[in-house]
Amino acid sequence: MHSSITTHNVEINDEITKMNVYDDNGYLPIHRATFNGLEVIIKGILEDAEKHNELNSQLEATTHDIDEFTPLLLATAAGRLETIACFLEYPVNINVIDARGHDMAAIAALSQNERTFRYIIDHPIITNQYNAWKSLFKLIISIKDEESIICGRMLELLIRRELNSSSISPYWTPMLENGLLKTLIQLFSFTKNDDILLNTCILLFNVITEVPIIKSDFKTLDNPFSAILKHTRSKNDQILILIGRILYSLSTDKSLIDSMVEQGLMESLLKLITNQHSSQIICSYFDCLSNIISYSFLYQQKISNAKDFLLLLVNVYLEDFDLNLSLSVIRFIRHLVKNNESIQNVLAHYGVCEHLLGALTVSSKELQQASIEAIQALSYKNQQVQQILLRENAIEQLLNLLDKTNMSNLQIVIVCTLWTLCETSSTRKREVATKIGVRKLISFYMIKSDEHLLPITDALYELTQGAPTIKMNTQEEISRAQGIPYLIRLLKLNDEMLVLSVLKTLQLICCAPGFVANRTNQEIILNNDGIKLVVALTMHAKNEIVQVEAAQCLACIALTNNECSTVIENTLDFSYLHIIYLTQSTNTDVQLKASNALATFIYNNSHIQSHLSKHYQLSFDYFEKFLQTNDDYIRCTAAFQIVVLSNLIFEQKRSVNIAIGCGILIDLLRLSEIDKIKSLAAECLARLAHMKSGSEIHKHTGVPQSLIAVDAIDYLCNLFSSPNDITIGNASVALGFLTYIPEGRRKLLNRCRSEPDIMGFLKVYNCLASLPPRLSSYFIEDWERYHTLKLPKLRSRGSNIRYFRVISNSIERVRVAPSSSHDKEQTSSIATKFYTPSIRLKI
Repeated sequence: MHSSITTHNVEINDEITKMNVYDDNGYLPIHRATFNGLEVIIKGILEDAEKHNELNSQLEATTHDIDEFTPLLLATAAGRLETIACFLEYPVNINVIDARGHDMAAIAALSQNERTFRYIIDHPIITNQYNAWKSLFKLIISIKDEESIICGRMLELLIRRELNSSSISPYWTPMLENGLLKTLIQLFSFTKNDDILLNTCILLFNVITEVPIIKSDFKTLDNPFSAILKHTRSKNDQILILIGRILYSLSTDKSLIDSMVEQGLMESLLKLITNQHSSQIICSYFDCLSNIISYSFLYQQKISNAKDFLLLLVNVYLEDFDLNLSLSVIRFIRHLVKNNESIQNVLAHYGVCEHLLGALTVSSKELQQASIEAIQALSYKNQQVQQILLRENAIEQLLNLLDKTNMSNLQIVIVCTLWTLCETSSTRKREVATKIGVRKLISFYMIKSDEHLLPITDALYELTQGAPTIKMNTQEEISRAQGIPYLIRLLKLNDEMLVLSVLKTLQLICCAPGFVANRTNQEIILNNDGIKLVVALTMHAKNEIVQVEAAQCLACIALTNNECSTVIENTLDFSYLHIIYLTQSTNTDVQLKASNALATFIYNNSHIQSHLSKHYQLSFDYFEKFLQTNDDYIRCTAAFQIVVLSNLIFEQKRSVNIAIGCGILIDLLRLSEIDKIKSLAAECLARLAHMKSGSEIHKHTGVPQSLIAVDAIDYLCNLFSSPNDITIGNASVALGFLTYIPEGRRKLLNRCRSEPDIMGFLKVYNCLASLPPRLSSYFIEDWERYHTLKLPKLRSRGSNIRYFRVISNSIERVRVAPSSSHDKEQTSSIATKFYTPSIRLKI
């Protein structure tokens, strides 16, 4: 029996000895089985070892070679996933390292085995006991460049998106939580190897692109931008391209911009752009600078101080025909010149206008749009640049492009830029709006954007300022093009400037110059619930200017329209008392507009005039402060109000008030040198020329007769020498109404006989299609009799009127008449002169 026990012990010892015998390669049997992926044999070895308390020694046994791998590490290096799983069933040491200090994750990465590494970081047992990411990041900043490059490439593989998948890599979160960003900045700080830098750039670009929220973490790092910027001196084009994209992406986070500039971003980028002319490289750097200068006026000024850079910008980079570079440079210019007059002037002097206009002819719609946006920024509130662009026919080019394009975004930017170029000239605005056309302007309201709404509405407002003619009746065109419902909807927007523009436009749509009501348009507003919106603005708008403009709009809607007037009075909480209250505002502009709204409500409306005269009174002192101002526009408006509101002014007789108001209007018509004032005075006379009495008994006010008595006919006829069509239209309308007074008819006929061209104007503005002529039938008969009898032309009175030719109802200026020899009147308006001598004598 003793012999059998001895034999058994020898067999056990033999088995143990075999398990611990190394072969010529330094491998134990468990190593050999591991290398070959023989899990059955491995399990047999480990079961036997466990029986003899040798399990741990087998699991921790290292190879006798330079690697000194344990079985687990050897399985990792060989990529044997089933073998690794087999070892994980036993109490194996996951944190074990080899002779070089590498653990599982490091060995998998250095073996460039993505499948194995993914297995390690995805396995729940391993991840619970071991942090593979820290091991990898430690290796990536290794002093050995080869190891750093290999680990960088492993990270690149891990962050790839799955094929046909829109979701980002699931590894971003654990990598960032374990310090990926800090590791990458460390690499930028110390490495000089281009391969490592390239990997680092790729990783950083991907992380800020895939996980943009991580950008805020740059604020917690120590000088991260300095570390990146020092590599802008690299000779490697790929590195420069990637750094440019990284900086551009980071600059989109405004909270980082100050830190980026403090760490030398602008100096580095200006130097790079100056020395590096490769379009592929510098595009992103221009885009980055665009974000920087759009953030702060100080950074904008910093660029402007680099005069050589600005010259390089125009003479070199705008000359390049690379599409992407042109886009980047032109967008940069747009941000550079925005609200900065000095830079606008410098670049215009260097010839940037010519380049930007040249870009309008290219086929790229994107470049066209960028160029137009740059033109708008360059010319914004800068008359000097606007004049340069106008000399270069910018408006004609933009109108031509607008006519050809159907792209809504391009249409929007063209319209906005056209309005910027025209901002100092109402005449130019009307010309541009006329060329675009009412229907096309209204069609732009259908574009889903808020940016262009104000220019479009302003364009319609400019068009409606002119009196309708035979050829052009803007009020009717807007109505036929279904423009009024669009305008009403705009009143709901929270944009004060836009709402004001809409209100002014609606006023003129309902009430043409001379208080000629358009009943059709008034009823369209009524039927589209426009009255309710305007009443709400009148009573409850935060800004008093909006309130009084809304009140004026209501007055125009109600003008000679009893139905609309009744609806207004019964809508919401409307009250004339509120308008009276606004006349007591601390803002004189609000006061003047409020009393103007009252005057419009009262005009030719005996019901409202009777109601207001019973309950409210106005003091002449209220108007006197307006009449004594040096602003002729205010004086003219107040003079008209005195005449219409004469029944509400209690200190003096109605006839005195009328005389004072009419006298001031005639004075302004005679003496003002400003065409805008003459136009307004003529329009006020046109209103008064057909004003009725507020009394049901006395229908006539005597105002038209008074105007004729002080030579209003001649002064209005003299306005036909104006270069402004609005002034001519207002004069024509006023004269048309005065033909209903016999004395006015006689005087105007005599003037027409001496200057027959005047009759052409009168017909153009007063004989509209589908409407009865505004000219008296007696006047027309007298004129036709003059033509039939071929009466001799009366001798010219020698006025300064321009001569015109009327062809097919279109007015064409031919030449200016020679200066007359008669005594000229004084040319300056005197603010303290309330009425003319001829009227003063009658008082």
